[in-house]
Amino acid sequence: MREVPFDPANDDIMDRLRNIPAFDALPDSLIRQAMTVASIRRYEAGEVLIREGEFDNQVFFLIFGNLDISVGGNVVGNLQRLGDIFGEMALIVGSPRSATITATKTSLVVSLDDTAIGAMGDTGKIFTQAVMYRVFAEVLAVRLRAANRQIAELSGELAALRS
Repeated sequence: MREVPFDPANDDIMDRLRNIPAFDALPDSLIRQAMTVASIRRYEAGEVLIREGEFDNQVFFLIFGNLDISVGGNVVGNLQRLGDIFGEMALIVGSPRSATITATKTSLVVSLDDTAIGAMGDTGKIFTQAVMYRVFAEVLAVRLRAANRQIAELSGELAALRS
């Protein structure tokens, strides 16, 4: 992993950040303020971003790349879209990581932790938290819907096997 300094004059990075759902409702001034307390990290193929069972308080936003999600050593998903969010549960409930996230090719992510968000000042912090929690709720709703669909399919398969 390599830290990449944020250059607020870099139009490419600012354009990508504006297109991340967690940031698209923020004015440029708050995006820049959030990025002064965030980390931009570059991971090469094979590097682990998050390890299942470990504790930390970071949420990540994918800028570009490809990341595998694995649980118990089994790949269960993939992240590859601009703005894909992962690690949000650590901010919400403070529990250990439930999955391992590994770069499958060069990937760039923005990393924020609750301490960094708290350093933004009252107005910036409140506005940024509100926007981020709205996005977290949307992400969790989509994941819950997908999990429910999978549970229903597996329940049907289990019932068929029992008959």
